[in-house]
Amino acid sequence: MPVSQPDLFGAESHISEPPSDAIVARVRSRLHATLALVKSAEAMPWPDQLAIIREDNAFRFGKDVLPRDEGAALWAEFDAEMNRLYAIMNEGKEPDLGD
Repeated sequence: MPVSQPDLFGAESHISEPPSDAIVARVRSRLHATLALVKSAEAMPWPDQLAIIREDNAFRFGKDVLPRDEGAALWAEFDAEMNRLYAIMNEGKEPDLGD
């Protein structure tokens, strides 16, 4: 929709507004808590694949709320820990080659 065309429903767009400091603080706190959880885990801390995917996605999108460098650093740590946990989870399992 061109910028000069008014919104059909009369709602103002807030897409370009950055998140409030309170939202950033809440997201930062949640990401740090999740990172602490996976760092201390000796096995995948979520009960099933859907929960794992949901937590991974929450972290992936949450990092984008933070300043770029901070989000990237947290993501790098989280991703490394998740790779470690996936390796533990899959240890001893042979890949299914679909005979």
